[in-house]
Amino acid sequence: MTFELRDELLSNNVRVITEQNTAFMSMSLGLFVDIGSRDEGGDLWGCSHFLEHLLFKGTKTKSSQEISSIIENRGGYLNAFTDRDMTGYHARILSNDQDIAIELLSDMLENSLLRKEDIEIERQVILEEIKQTSDDPSSLIHELYAQNIWRNSSLAHPISGTFETISNMQVENIVEFYMKNYRNNLLVVAAGAVDHEKLVSNIEKYVNRGMGKSVKDRKRPEFYHGKKYIERKLGQVQLCISAPGYPYGSRNSTVQSIISSYLGLGASSKLFQEVREKRGLVYNIYTHNQNLEDVGVFNVIAGTSKEKLIEVIENIVREFEYLKQGIDNKELEIVKHKTIGLYILNSERDMHRMHHLGTSALRTGKPRSMKDVVSRLECVTVEELQRVATEMFKDNKIALTVLGITENEVKDLDNLLE
Repeated sequence: MTFELRDELLSNNVRVITEQNTAFMSMSLGLFVDIGSRDEGGDLWGCSHFLEHLLFKGTKTKSSQEISSIIENRGGYLNAFTDRDMTGYHARILSNDQDIAIELLSDMLENSLLRKEDIEIERQVILEEIKQTSDDPSSLIHELYAQNIWRNSSLAHPISGTFETISNMQVENIVEFYMKNYRNNLLVVAAGAVDHEKLVSNIEKYVNRGMGKSVKDRKRPEFYHGKKYIERKLGQVQLCISAPGYPYGSRNSTVQSIISSYLGLGASSKLFQEVREKRGLVYNIYTHNQNLEDVGVFNVIAGTSKEKLIEVIENIVREFEYLKQGIDNKELEIVKHKTIGLYILNSERDMHRMHHLGTSALRTGKPRSMKDVVSRLECVTVEELQRVATEMFKDNKIALTVLGITENEVKDLDNLLE
């Protein structure tokens, strides 16, 4: 399988990144806006996600039903996502439908109507989405850990906003946010059976603006290494142990991914084997990384009973300590093979490649090829892993977030993470 990676800045200041693979018959196309939830503030928490919904509600020439049908009637897939530092609109289509997809996505970003009646309808949809997340403890813990470790910063706020901010967000403020941020922050990425020249031609035809001057004012947050307990009546508690990680572009973030794979990726991982298989303390336990352009975090997330909470945390912390002592080269080679294998298998999906190229370009300034990612992983050494583990799992640098328990019920936890 061969890939041709191209990165071009067009005359209309739109940056276009393509990775062509002629062995495919399909392609994935994404339009990335370099604005996310960390760029909001005040009464606008959740505005980026609100806009993600609204751009599907109709343009000057297409109804919401037509927007959905154009791609789906060709067997394709149309969707979007909002992250803390970007928003993406993407389609997976047959290569012959490339022209249709870029015309549709650019129309959505350029010509969405943002009508008051649509905003009011979608406001209710998002409020239901927020309630759904709140009713799902395994999803909610991801929002709660961010509130804990990045408190008092823009990264602490839920991507979807809060019930209060979405309920009270004014139509004119949404439109103003769109005009300010969607007019000069565009990146186009495609992977698979993409025709680069034709894509460039269509972007110059349909898109009026490019990246322009950034309007972002991002501040790197401090990592708060404290405890947060959220009382709620649940069948089991959800816990997240967080340690400071590394920015996306850092060499150490690659080592962090190896540590994450070793400790909590899949049923063969160390934590799954020790905490679930040997002791039966949890149903599920896994690691989760968040690596942004300026900050990162490493998490271990699990669900257990109140009675077993301390024992679960003790076992997790014990594995941190073991890792700080180092692993042998044989273990490292196994986990590197595992991590690289999973990455390559995922990369055989053009949607994964498109998302990875867009994310790496926005967070580091340069799209990462498969070869580059694999090379970074292959080069990780035993000494590097031990050093990074020692830095990440320093005493007094670990944060704990627990959903489903009160502070009075966990007095014995005070010394565990000190």
